[in-house]
Amino acid sequence: MSAQNQPKPSDTKEKKSLTLQQKSFLISGAAHMLIVVSLLVSFKFSAAPVDLATGNKDTQAPNIIEATFIDSNVIEQNKREKQQSEAAAQRKQDQEAVNKRKEAERKKQERDTADKVKRKKAADAKKQKEEQVRTERELQQKARLAQEKAQQQEIEKARQDKADQERALRDNAMQEKMQLEQADRNERRQRQILSELQIANSKIKARIEQNLIQTGSIAGKSCRLRLRIASNGLVLDAVGTGDESLCLALRTAAMKAGTLPMPSNKDVNEKLRDTTLVYEN
Repeated sequence: MSAQNQPKPSDTKEKKSLTLQQKSFLISGAAHMLIVVSLLVSFKFSAAPVDLATGNKDTQAPNIIEATFIDSNVIEQNKREKQQSEAAAQRKQDQEAVNKRKEAERKKQERDTADKVKRKKAADAKKQKEEQVRTERELQQKARLAQEKAQQQEIEKARQDKADQERALRDNAMQEKMQLEQADRNERRQRQILSELQIANSKIKARIEQNLIQTGSIAGKSCRLRLRIASNGLVLDAVGTGDESLCLALRTAAMKAGTLPMPSNKDVNEKLRDTTLVYEN
């Protein structure tokens, strides 16, 4: 065979392609015919044998032919309904599951809320009890501190009272001692003043007697001569009580003396400014 007589690859491929197209067309046409027939025809054949003698149908004879044609759309319809039913059932089941979950969550939330309220009540009760215990402890502490303070104050007061008593005893003892010492000093001073006063009176009396002019007997006569004397010894006044002649003579002698001897001791000098001399014979 020559190269010219051999079929070309493109021709072979084209013939093969046409054959496939023809097959596809035939299959498609057959499918459409089947669908059309199934849509248009749905019937059932049944035949009953006839009795030739009587002309009646034999009711006892079995069905000879029974044929049923089912529409594919019905199948699809049933399939869709089944799927819809299953989907509805699934949705219902899912909804029931959601409802159960929500109910469980609600109950859980209620339990959690109840537990929270219970815990809060317990915490509040515990806090209140702790606060009460703390308050009682504070009151006890305050009472104890107040008692200790009162006891300390009593101890301090007792110590202070004792110290005051001891100080008062010391002060009294000191005061008594000072008073005794002062009394002793005063007594010694008084004795000294009296002694000096007696000496001064004796000197003044002697000075007056030196100036006394006796005009008669003075035997058995007496006179109390009261003198007022200045601090320098000057006789300011002289008044006698007793024998008139004697008192007159003594007064004249005192006034004549002019300046009487006065002691340098201030206290003695003060006492001699108003003194009384007694003359008895």
